Formats: sequence, C-alpha cells, structure tokens
Amino acid sequence: MITPNTHIHCKKGSALIAIFMIMAILSMLVVSSIAVVKVQTDSVTAESHGHVARILAEKGIALCSVRNIKRNDPLLTQSNPSGTEGYNAKFEALATTFGFNALVNQMIADARGGGGGPPVQVEQSFLGLLFIDVWGLEPQAASFFLNNIVEWVDPDDEVTTLEGWERPNYIYAGFTGRPYNRYFKSLDEVELVQGFEALRTIKPNWKDYFNIWTGASIDIISANAEMLSLASITPSGRLLQVGDAVAIKSEIYGADGQLDTEDDLPSPNPQTLLQQYCLGDPSLILDRYSAEGTRPEYFMIESTGWSGKVALTVKMSLQNKGNSLLLLERTEKIYYSQNE
Repeated sequence: MITPNTHIHCKKGSALIAIFMIMAILSMLVVSSIAVVKVQTDSVTAESHGHVARILAEKGIALCSVRNIKRNDPLLTQSNPSGTEGYNAKFEALATTFGFNALVNQMIADARGGGGGPPVQVEQSFLGLLFIDVWGLEPQAASFFLNNIVEWVDPDDEVTTLEGWERPNYIYAGFTGRPYNRYFKSLDEVELVQGFEALRTIKPNWKDYFNIWTGASIDIISANAEMLSLASITPSGRLLQVGDAVAIKSEIYGADGQLDTEDDLPSPNPQTLLQQYCLGDPSLILDRYSAEGTRPEYFMIESTGWSGKVALTVKMSLQNKGNSLLLLERTEKIYYSQNE
C-alpha cells in the first residue's frame, strides 16, 4: 500500500540522485576544462621554446659560417643553465657521405661498358655491394632499383639497361613527367625512382649515407669510421674494417681526440694511411678517398638549439664560391629532447 509519506521519500530520493548527477557532470566539466587549459598552456610553451630554439640554432649557423673558425672554438658550444634557455651549436664539414651523383655517373659508365670493357654487373658495383652485402637488399630488388636510377638520370627516353623503366613505363603505372632525365637535385627525388621502396624498407635512414653535392670520394679527415669502412667495399669484401678505420681516425685526431688542435696528424695522406691499415691492395679503393679537411668545396653546417625540452636542428649544405658561400640545401628538424 502506497502512503503519502512514500511519495515524499521517492521525491526526495529522486532529487538527491539528480543532485549527484549534476555534481558528477560539473566535476567532469571542471576536469575537462583543466585538461584543455593544460594542453593550451603546453602548446603555447612548446611554441615559445621552439621559437627560442630556432633563434639559437640560427646563431650557431651564423657562427659556423665564419671563415676559418675551428671546430673546437668555445663560441660553438654555449649554454645558460640558470635560465629556461639552453644553447648548444655544433657543425662539421661534410664529405662524410658518398656522392650520389658521382656514383650514378660511374654506374652509367659501367652499364654502357665505359672504358671499352664489358658492363659491370649490379651485384659487383659499389652501390650493389652496399645494398646487397651490407644492408641485405635482395639482389633482384637492388638490380631493378639501380637500373632505374641509370634510366632516370640519362638524357633520353631510350631504355639502355635490361630492366630499367623509362617514360612509357611510368605513364603506364600512372606517373606522368617521370623520369626527369637529369641528375638529382635533392635526395627526396631519389624516392620517386621505381623500386625505391625496397631500399626504404631495409634502410629507413638511408639518407644519412648519401648526399648529392660532394664527389665520389669521401674526406678521410671528416668522415666517421663507419663511412671510411663502407667506402672500402669490393667484391672480395671490405679492405678497411671498422676497427682499422677507428685507428685511422685516432691517428688523424691525435691523443686528445679533437680536430684543429696541436697534436693533429699534419697533412694526412690517404694513400699512406690506407697502406698502413688496409687488408688488401689499397690502390683498388684509393680514388674513393680524399683529405680535404674542415672546409672543402662542398660542406655542411649542422647547428642545434635547445630551449626547455624542445630541440631544433638546422642542416645546411654549402658550396665555397670564392669569398662567399652558396646555399645548396637547408633542412630543419624539431623534436623533444630528454635533457632540460
């Protein structure tokens, strides 16, 4: 039997439930508002730090552009630990990577029987050995990609390799305007060559090993030990092992491990060093090395600015043109650093 008092208790219970629901909704709104404010604050803070990091990186670029500045100059490493801004700029001369254009030149000569000899098989070419023996690319995929590079840079639409693609092939696949029939103007263009995906799959950071500005030789002074070793690849294996390349770098840098200091090896000679450390005949690979030092004709400046946890790196490829520098390429990368 329902009494009047029962109706009163039901109404009170319903009102209490409604109040709790309203309070829950209000709590959720407050939490959401706080989260939105935090996101907005973090976004503004990150943007501010990113702006400061860019300014600091640009400062490093300006300092590095000064002619004859040494790598160990204290101006190139600055910091302000008492404030919110941290600064550290660095640069290194390039010839530390293989010259893609120069290697393509050699590949074209090989494919066409340059020098009067028979064409060199892809598996025996420098890039073929690098892709297949070192990075593990399947020989068929390597052959397809490298032949397509040859067809991409030659000046006509005639197929000169066994499996290379020319304009009709690209049109049939839905790509107009390819190939460009010229040398690459950036490494990004290499990604347009048919067969490139196979390389990206096995070596996502492949760009770290190439540039299109320097020649085929790499600077024995500036290049790291890995690059020096990779440049020694021959069909019979590497003539310069990584450990021996490290020994070469130690000899060049001297006891303090730094360039541009008094204990540096004066006038490093690639032939002398290779004869000392190579496992085979150094004459087979001698033309792949040079000793250009900190400012060859083509070089790169790398500068990183830090602000808070935001870091921004600027890389610029430059060419010495008399008393001026010609900018060839510029890239930026912004990321969060673990250090604050």
